[in-house]
Amino acid sequence: MLDFGLIDKKDMNDYETKYLTELSPGDEITGEIVVGEFKTMPMGKREVAEFYIIITDTKNLTKWVCEFTTPYYPETDNVYGKNGDVFYNLIDSLNHVVNKTPLNWHEKYSVNFSRFRQTVNKYVNGVTVKALQPDNPDAKTVNLQIIYANVTTEPEINPPVSIYELAQEDPILLMAYAHLRNKGNRITVENITFELKASFDDGKITEQAYHSALNMLKKVKDRG
Repeated sequence: MLDFGLIDKKDMNDYETKYLTELSPGDEITGEIVVGEFKTMPMGKREVAEFYIIITDTKNLTKWVCEFTTPYYPETDNVYGKNGDVFYNLIDSLNHVVNKTPLNWHEKYSVNFSRFRQTVNKYVNGVTVKALQPDNPDAKTVNLQIIYANVTTEPEINPPVSIYELAQEDPILLMAYAHLRNKGNRITVENITFELKASFDDGKITEQAYHSALNMLKKVKDRG
Protein backbone atom coordinates (compact mmCIF):
# COMPACT_ATOMS: atom_id res chain seq x y z
CA MET A 1 0.00 0.00 0.00
CA LEU A 2 1.41 3.38 -1.01
CA ASP A 3 1.71 6.14 1.59
CA PHE A 4 0.28 9.35 0.13
CA GLY A 5 0.76 11.32 3.35
CA LEU A 6 -2.90 11.14 4.40
CA ILE A 7 -3.48 12.27 7.99
CA ASP A 8 -5.90 10.45 10.26
CA LYS A 9 -8.72 12.72 11.40
CA LYS A 10 -7.99 11.97 15.03
CA ASP A 11 -4.59 13.67 14.57
CA MET A 12 -6.03 16.78 12.91
CA ASN A 13 -6.40 18.86 16.08
CA ASP A 14 -7.56 22.46 15.88
CA TYR A 15 -4.59 24.61 16.84
CA GLU A 16 -5.04 28.17 18.02
CA THR A 17 -2.83 30.60 16.10
CA LYS A 18 -1.05 33.29 18.09
CA TYR A 19 1.45 36.01 17.18
CA LEU A 20 4.41 37.85 18.66
CA THR A 21 2.23 40.81 19.52
CA GLU A 22 0.47 38.60 22.07
CA LEU A 23 3.68 37.97 24.05
CA SER A 24 4.82 40.11 26.97
CA PRO A 25 8.36 40.32 28.42
CA GLY A 26 8.97 37.28 30.62
CA ASP A 27 6.56 34.97 28.77
CA GLU A 28 7.95 31.61 27.62
CA ILE A 29 6.78 29.33 24.83
CA THR A 30 7.91 25.78 24.11
CA GLY A 31 7.35 23.70 21.00
CA GLU A 32 8.55 22.30 17.71
CA ILE A 33 10.25 24.89 15.50
CA VAL A 34 9.99 25.23 11.70
CA VAL A 35 11.55 27.95 9.55
CA GLY A 36 9.45 28.80 6.49
CA GLU A 37 10.55 30.03 3.09
CA PHE A 38 10.93 33.75 2.51
CA LYS A 39 9.73 36.32 0.02
CA THR A 40 11.56 39.50 -0.91
CA MET A 41 10.31 43.02 -1.39
CA PRO A 42 12.02 46.31 -2.22
CA MET A 43 12.76 48.75 0.57
CA GLY A 44 14.70 51.83 -0.43
CA LYS A 45 17.74 50.89 -2.50
CA ARG A 46 17.88 47.30 -1.28
CA GLU A 47 15.66 44.28 -0.79
CA VAL A 48 14.34 42.90 2.46
CA ALA A 49 13.41 39.30 3.22
CA GLU A 50 10.18 38.44 5.00
CA PHE A 51 9.85 34.98 6.53
CA TYR A 52 8.06 33.18 9.34
CA ILE A 53 9.20 30.88 12.09
CA ILE A 54 6.43 28.74 13.55
CA ILE A 55 6.69 27.24 17.03
CA THR A 56 4.04 24.56 17.59
CA ASP A 57 3.07 23.84 21.17
CA THR A 58 1.48 20.39 20.88
CA LYS A 59 0.66 20.28 24.58
CA ASN A 60 -1.46 23.45 24.53
CA LEU A 61 -2.50 23.11 20.85
CA THR A 62 -1.05 26.50 19.96
CA LYS A 63 0.89 27.66 16.91
CA TRP A 64 3.04 30.72 17.51
CA VAL A 65 3.68 32.56 14.24
CA CYS A 66 6.78 34.75 14.45
CA GLU A 67 7.34 37.14 11.54
CA PHE A 68 10.81 38.43 10.67
CA THR A 69 11.80 41.16 8.23
CA THR A 70 15.54 41.54 7.61
CA PRO A 71 17.87 43.12 5.05
CA TYR A 72 18.53 40.65 2.22
CA TYR A 73 21.55 40.24 -0.06
CA PRO A 74 20.53 38.20 -3.14
CA GLU A 75 24.12 37.82 -4.36
CA THR A 76 24.88 35.63 -1.33
CA ASP A 77 21.38 34.60 -0.19
CA ASN A 78 22.20 36.19 3.16
CA VAL A 79 19.90 37.82 5.69
CA TYR A 80 21.21 40.27 8.24
CA GLY A 81 20.71 40.97 11.94
CA LYS A 82 22.19 43.69 14.11
CA ASN A 83 22.47 43.84 17.87
CA GLY A 84 19.13 44.62 19.43
CA ASP A 85 16.75 43.49 16.71
CA VAL A 86 14.49 40.44 16.81
CA PHE A 87 16.41 38.25 14.35
CA TYR A 88 19.75 39.09 15.96
CA ASN A 89 18.53 37.97 19.38
CA LEU A 90 17.09 34.77 17.94
CA ILE A 91 20.20 33.67 16.00
CA ASP A 92 22.59 34.84 18.71
CA SER A 93 20.77 32.94 21.48
CA LEU A 94 20.32 29.83 19.28
CA ASN A 95 24.06 29.82 18.56
CA HIS A 96 24.72 30.29 22.28
CA VAL A 97 22.52 27.37 23.34
CA VAL A 98 23.62 24.95 20.62
CA ASN A 99 27.27 25.89 20.01
CA LYS A 100 28.11 27.36 23.46
CA THR A 101 29.20 30.73 22.05
CA PRO A 102 28.89 33.79 24.33
CA LEU A 103 25.71 35.86 24.15
CA ASN A 104 26.16 38.97 22.00
CA TRP A 105 29.02 37.10 20.37
CA HIS A 106 29.17 39.54 17.45
CA GLU A 107 27.80 43.02 16.99
CA LYS A 108 25.94 41.87 13.85
CA TYR A 109 25.30 38.66 11.91
CA SER A 110 25.17 37.88 8.21
CA VAL A 111 23.41 34.53 7.85
CA ASN A 112 23.04 32.32 4.79
CA PHE A 113 19.28 31.82 4.88
CA SER A 114 19.14 28.52 2.98
CA ARG A 115 21.68 26.91 5.30
CA PHE A 116 20.05 28.41 8.41
CA ARG A 117 16.61 27.11 7.39
CA GLN A 118 17.89 23.66 6.41
CA THR A 119 19.88 23.21 9.64
CA VAL A 120 17.09 24.34 11.97
CA ASN A 121 14.41 22.28 10.22
CA LYS A 122 16.59 19.18 10.08
CA TYR A 123 18.39 19.20 13.42
CA VAL A 124 16.49 21.43 15.88
CA ASN A 125 13.32 19.63 16.94
CA GLY A 126 12.06 21.79 19.76
CA VAL A 127 12.89 25.01 21.56
CA THR A 128 11.94 27.05 24.58
CA VAL A 129 11.80 30.75 23.82
CA LYS A 130 11.66 33.61 26.32
CA ALA A 131 10.15 36.97 25.43
CA LEU A 132 12.42 39.92 26.23
CA GLN A 133 11.80 43.63 26.52
CA PRO A 134 12.83 45.12 23.13
CA ASP A 135 15.73 47.57 23.03
CA ASN A 136 13.70 49.91 20.86
CA PRO A 137 10.93 51.54 22.95
CA ASP A 138 8.85 52.00 19.77
CA ALA A 139 9.02 48.29 18.83
CA LYS A 140 5.63 46.62 18.38
CA THR A 141 6.81 43.16 19.47
CA VAL A 142 9.09 41.62 22.07
CA ASN A 143 12.52 40.21 21.32
CA LEU A 144 12.97 36.44 21.39
CA GLN A 145 15.70 34.58 23.25
CA ILE A 146 16.10 30.84 22.85
CA ILE A 147 16.93 29.37 26.26
CA TYR A 148 16.72 25.67 25.31
CA ALA A 149 17.00 23.72 22.06
CA ASN A 150 16.52 20.01 21.47
CA VAL A 151 19.10 19.09 18.83
CA THR A 152 19.28 15.75 17.04
CA THR A 153 22.30 14.53 15.15
CA GLU A 154 22.73 11.92 12.45
CA PRO A 155 25.62 9.58 11.79
CA GLU A 156 28.29 11.28 9.73
CA ILE A 157 27.89 10.54 6.06
CA ASN A 158 30.44 10.65 3.30
CA PRO A 159 30.91 14.12 1.82
CA PRO A 160 29.68 14.87 -1.71
CA VAL A 161 31.89 13.38 -4.41
CA SER A 162 31.00 15.72 -7.25
CA ILE A 163 30.83 19.46 -7.78
CA TYR A 164 27.19 19.15 -8.82
CA GLU A 165 26.21 17.55 -5.50
CA LEU A 166 28.13 20.18 -3.56
CA ALA A 167 26.61 23.03 -5.57
CA GLN A 168 23.14 21.95 -4.44
CA GLU A 169 24.18 22.82 -0.89
CA ASP A 170 25.79 26.20 -1.50
CA PRO A 171 24.16 29.05 -3.51
CA ILE A 172 27.53 30.66 -4.36
CA LEU A 173 28.92 27.44 -5.80
CA LEU A 174 25.65 26.88 -7.63
CA MET A 175 25.94 30.33 -9.23
CA ALA A 176 29.50 29.61 -10.38
CA TYR A 177 28.47 26.15 -11.61
CA ALA A 178 25.61 27.64 -13.65
CA HIS A 179 27.88 30.28 -15.21
CA LEU A 180 30.35 27.63 -16.34
CA ARG A 181 27.60 25.48 -17.87
CA ASN A 182 26.12 28.47 -19.69
CA LYS A 183 29.53 29.24 -21.19
CA GLY A 184 30.06 25.60 -22.15
CA ASN A 185 33.17 25.26 -19.97
CA ARG A 186 34.21 22.07 -18.23
CA ILE A 187 33.03 21.76 -14.62
CA THR A 188 36.25 21.29 -12.68
CA VAL A 189 37.50 22.49 -9.32
CA GLU A 190 40.04 24.71 -11.09
CA ASN A 191 37.40 26.34 -13.31
CA ILE A 192 34.96 26.79 -10.42
CA THR A 193 37.74 28.42 -8.37
CA PHE A 194 38.52 30.79 -11.24
CA GLU A 195 34.83 31.66 -11.60
CA LEU A 196 34.54 32.38 -7.88
CA LYS A 197 37.61 34.63 -8.00
CA ALA A 198 36.17 36.55 -10.95
CA SER A 199 32.88 37.07 -9.10
CA PHE A 200 34.73 38.27 -6.02
CA ASP A 201 36.92 40.67 -8.03
CA ASP A 202 33.80 42.07 -9.73
CA GLY A 203 32.14 42.67 -6.36
CA LYS A 204 29.34 40.18 -7.02
CA ILE A 205 30.05 38.18 -3.87
CA THR A 206 31.51 39.16 -0.52
CA GLU A 207 34.93 38.09 0.75
CA GLN A 208 33.25 35.93 3.40
CA ALA A 209 31.08 34.18 0.79
CA TYR A 210 34.14 33.70 -1.48
CA HIS A 211 36.24 32.00 1.20
CA SER A 212 33.28 29.96 2.44
CA ALA A 213 32.75 28.59 -1.08
CA LEU A 214 36.47 27.78 -1.41
CA ASN A 215 36.32 25.81 1.84
CA MET A 216 33.29 23.91 0.56
CA LEU A 217 35.26 22.99 -2.56
CA LYS A 218 37.81 21.17 -0.41
CA LYS A 219 35.18 18.48 0.21
CA VAL A 220 34.70 17.64 -3.42
CA LYS A 221 36.42 14.98 -5.46
CA ASP A 222 36.99 16.51 -8.88
CA ARG A 223 35.82 14.15 -11.62
CA GLY A 224 36.51 16.64 -14.38
